[in-house]
Amino acid sequence: MYVKRNPLGYKNLRTWQQANEIFDLTERYVQTLPKFHPKTGQKMADTADHMLRSARSQVRNIEEGYSRSETKQYIDFLGFSKGSGEELLGDFEKCRKDGLGDIELADRAIFLSKGEGKMLHNQMEALQQKRLKDGAMSVNERYKLAKEEDVRRDEEFEKKVREILGK
Repeated sequence: MYVKRNPLGYKNLRTWQQANEIFDLTERYVQTLPKFHPKTGQKMADTADHMLRSARSQVRNIEEGYSRSETKQYIDFLGFSKGSGEELLGDFEKCRKDGLGDIELADRAIFLSKGEGKMLHNQMEALQQKRLKDGAMSVNERYKLAKEEDVRRDEEFEKKVREILGK
Protein backbone atom coordinates (compact mmCIF):
# COMPACT_ATOMS: atom_id res chain seq x y z
CA MET A 1 0.00 0.00 0.00
CA TYR A 2 1.41 3.41 -0.97
CA VAL A 3 1.57 5.95 1.81
CA LYS A 4 2.13 9.58 0.84
CA ARG A 5 4.68 11.13 3.19
CA ASN A 6 6.61 14.34 3.54
CA PRO A 7 9.92 13.37 1.86
CA LEU A 8 11.89 14.89 4.75
CA GLY A 9 9.49 13.76 7.47
CA TYR A 10 12.03 11.28 8.82
CA LYS A 11 13.81 14.26 10.37
CA ASN A 12 10.91 14.52 12.82
CA LEU A 13 11.37 10.92 13.97
CA ARG A 14 13.04 10.50 17.35
CA THR A 15 14.77 7.37 16.03
CA TRP A 16 16.44 9.38 13.26
CA GLN A 17 17.39 12.21 15.61
CA GLN A 18 18.89 9.84 18.14
CA ALA A 19 20.69 7.82 15.47
CA ASN A 20 22.35 11.08 14.38
CA GLU A 21 23.31 11.83 17.96
CA ILE A 22 24.87 8.36 18.21
CA PHE A 23 26.70 8.95 14.92
CA ASP A 24 28.11 12.24 16.26
CA LEU A 25 29.18 10.54 19.49
CA THR A 26 30.81 7.77 17.48
CA GLU A 27 32.77 10.27 15.39
CA ARG A 28 34.06 11.91 18.57
CA TYR A 29 34.70 8.60 20.33
CA VAL A 30 36.81 6.95 17.60
CA GLN A 31 39.17 9.92 17.71
CA THR A 32 39.97 8.96 21.32
CA LEU A 33 40.93 5.37 20.49
CA PRO A 34 44.61 4.43 20.65
CA LYS A 35 46.39 3.53 17.40
CA PHE A 36 46.86 -0.06 18.58
CA HIS A 37 45.03 -2.21 21.10
CA PRO A 38 47.30 -2.29 24.17
CA LYS A 39 46.77 -6.04 24.77
CA THR A 40 46.46 -7.50 21.29
CA GLY A 41 48.45 -5.03 19.20
CA GLN A 42 45.55 -4.96 16.71
CA LYS A 43 45.21 -1.75 14.67
CA MET A 44 42.28 0.19 16.12
CA ALA A 45 41.69 1.95 12.80
CA ASP A 46 39.77 -1.13 11.62
CA THR A 47 37.49 -1.00 14.67
CA ALA A 48 37.03 2.75 14.30
CA ASP A 49 36.14 2.38 10.62
CA HIS A 50 33.63 -0.36 11.38
CA MET A 51 32.04 1.73 14.13
CA LEU A 52 31.69 4.73 11.82
CA ARG A 53 30.18 2.63 9.02
CA SER A 54 27.68 1.04 11.43
CA ALA A 55 26.68 4.42 12.87
CA ARG A 56 26.27 5.90 9.40
CA SER A 57 24.29 2.89 8.22
CA GLN A 58 21.93 3.20 11.15
CA VAL A 59 21.02 6.77 10.13
CA ARG A 60 20.91 6.17 6.37
CA ASN A 61 18.67 3.10 6.62
CA ILE A 62 16.05 5.10 8.52
CA GLU A 63 16.19 7.73 5.77
CA GLU A 64 16.05 5.21 2.93
CA GLY A 65 13.28 3.18 4.54
CA TYR A 66 11.18 6.27 5.11
CA SER A 67 11.35 7.07 1.39
CA ARG A 68 10.06 3.63 0.36
CA SER A 69 6.56 3.45 -1.03
CA GLU A 70 5.45 0.40 0.95
CA THR A 71 5.24 0.04 4.71
CA LYS A 72 6.77 -3.44 4.53
CA GLN A 73 9.87 -2.04 2.85
CA TYR A 74 10.05 0.68 5.47
CA ILE A 75 9.93 -1.95 8.21
CA ASP A 76 12.71 -3.90 6.48
CA PHE A 77 14.97 -0.84 6.43
CA LEU A 78 14.23 -0.10 10.08
CA GLY A 79 15.37 -3.67 10.71
CA PHE A 80 18.61 -2.99 8.84
CA SER A 81 19.07 0.14 10.95
CA LYS A 82 18.47 -1.86 14.13
CA GLY A 83 21.04 -4.44 13.00
CA SER A 84 23.65 -1.76 12.36
CA GLY A 85 22.91 -0.32 15.78
CA GLU A 86 23.43 -3.72 17.42
CA GLU A 87 26.82 -4.05 15.70
CA LEU A 88 27.79 -0.60 16.90
CA LEU A 89 26.59 -1.34 20.43
CA GLY A 90 28.72 -4.50 20.46
CA ASP A 91 31.79 -2.53 19.39
CA PHE A 92 31.19 0.12 22.06
CA GLU A 93 30.69 -2.54 24.74
CA LYS A 94 33.89 -4.36 23.71
CA CYS A 95 35.91 -1.14 23.74
CA ARG A 96 34.37 -0.20 27.08
CA LYS A 97 35.22 -3.60 28.53
CA ASP A 98 38.81 -3.24 27.30
CA GLY A 99 39.03 0.29 28.76
CA LEU A 100 39.71 1.89 25.37
CA GLY A 101 38.98 5.47 24.38
CA ASP A 102 36.92 8.05 26.23
CA ILE A 103 34.86 5.97 28.66
CA GLU A 104 32.29 8.72 29.25
CA LEU A 105 31.57 8.96 25.52
CA ALA A 106 31.36 5.16 25.30
CA ASP A 107 28.94 5.01 28.24
CA ARG A 108 26.71 7.68 26.67
CA ALA A 109 26.75 5.92 23.30
CA ILE A 110 25.92 2.57 24.92
CA PHE A 111 23.00 4.12 26.80
CA LEU A 112 21.63 5.81 23.67
CA SER A 113 22.20 2.73 21.51
CA LYS A 114 20.18 0.53 23.83
CA GLY A 115 17.35 3.05 23.77
CA GLU A 116 17.59 3.38 20.00
CA GLY A 117 17.25 -0.37 19.57
CA LYS A 118 14.13 -0.40 21.73
CA MET A 119 12.62 2.58 19.89
CA LEU A 120 13.27 0.99 16.49
CA HIS A 121 11.76 -2.27 17.72
CA ASN A 122 8.63 -0.42 18.90
CA GLN A 123 8.40 1.54 15.65
CA MET A 124 8.64 -1.68 13.63
CA GLU A 125 6.00 -3.39 15.78
CA ALA A 126 3.61 -0.44 15.42
CA LEU A 127 4.03 -0.46 11.64
CA GLN A 128 3.45 -4.24 11.55
CA GLN A 129 0.25 -3.79 13.55
CA LYS A 130 -0.83 -1.05 11.14
CA ARG A 131 -0.23 -3.38 8.20
CA LEU A 132 -2.20 -6.11 9.93
CA LYS A 133 -5.09 -3.75 10.74
CA ASP A 134 -5.13 -2.36 7.17
CA GLY A 135 -5.23 -5.88 5.70
CA ALA A 136 -1.95 -5.25 3.88
CA MET A 137 -0.31 -8.40 5.27
CA SER A 138 -0.44 -11.71 3.41
CA VAL A 139 -1.45 -14.97 5.11
CA ASN A 140 2.19 -16.13 4.98
CA GLU A 141 3.38 -12.92 6.64
CA ARG A 142 0.70 -13.23 9.35
CA TYR A 143 1.79 -16.82 9.98
CA LYS A 144 5.45 -15.80 10.16
CA LEU A 145 4.61 -12.95 12.56
CA ALA A 146 2.62 -15.29 14.81
CA LYS A 147 5.47 -17.83 14.77
CA GLU A 148 8.01 -15.13 15.70
CA GLU A 149 5.75 -14.04 18.56
CA ASP A 150 5.56 -17.65 19.80
CA VAL A 151 9.36 -17.92 19.74
CA ARG A 152 9.70 -14.60 21.56
CA ARG A 153 7.26 -15.70 24.26
CA ASP A 154 9.07 -19.04 24.67
CA GLU A 155 12.41 -17.24 25.04
CA GLU A 156 10.90 -14.82 27.54
CA PHE A 157 9.47 -17.73 29.54
CA GLU A 158 12.80 -19.57 29.56
CA LYS A 159 14.58 -16.41 30.69
CA LYS A 160 12.15 -16.00 33.60
CA VAL A 161 12.61 -19.65 34.61
CA ARG A 162 16.41 -19.24 34.56
CA GLU A 163 16.08 -16.10 36.72
CA ILE A 164 13.89 -17.95 39.22
CA LEU A 165 16.27 -20.93 39.32
CA GLY A 166 19.27 -18.62 39.57
CA LYS A 167 20.98 -19.89 36.42
